[in-house]
Amino acid sequence: MAFSDKRITARRDWPRPAEAAWAELKSASSSVVCDGQGRRGALPAAIRPVTAATAFAGPALTVQCRPRDNAAALAALQWARAGDVMVLGNDGHDGAALIGANFVALARARGVAAIVCDGPARDIDDLDSLGLPVFSRGVMPGGPFKTGPGLIGFPVAIGPVVVASGDIVVGDRDGIVVVRQDEIAVAVAGHRAVRAREAAMVATIGQGDLPDWLRETISAIGVDVVD
Repeated sequence: MAFSDKRITARRDWPRPAEAAWAELKSASSSVVCDGQGRRGALPAAIRPVTAATAFAGPALTVQCRPRDNAAALAALQWARAGDVMVLGNDGHDGAALIGANFVALARARGVAAIVCDGPARDIDDLDSLGLPVFSRGVMPGGPFKTGPGLIGFPVAIGPVVVASGDIVVGDRDGIVVVRQDEIAVAVAGHRAVRAREAAMVATIGQGDLPDWLRETISAIGVDVVD
């Protein structure tokens, strides 16, 4: 979908997955979720938390903004539902902050669970008091214009990862991972498998031994001993 020349194009609604299908991911770490779906879906390392609150999970509400302009993000607030994670595409532009304390306060009032911004944030001293997890591509004081155009509810690209509205977004201090809506069951099963494997590994490490999977991996690679 391409930008209109001047207007904001919005999908007012889209399928959100039933919470029961992904509820297990609410308490999951982003790294385990990523490993459980084949090490896919992690957003770029440049997208970092700028608030003390970091842990969240919820369905994405995607917005594509024009660089240096957050009119579409503001317009999207009227369609945000409680528990949504606002994912703001900005083509990685870092010439102006895309969000600040006023936007975050508005999002919090709408029940938004977190904000992920592919651009800088500002008003950092004020954000912690709002209690909403905010991740952004850096921090800078310059503010955005509000002229549009933009897209609401359509897929956005954050680095190499495409995020669609309704995908599940999981975040914590390690960063953010995206679970495609049609792969939620696979991600949940993978999460369980990784947790079970890591629990067994912790027990083995506690005994001072190497876990079986590590021995098998190194054996498969092969080691040439030269001494």
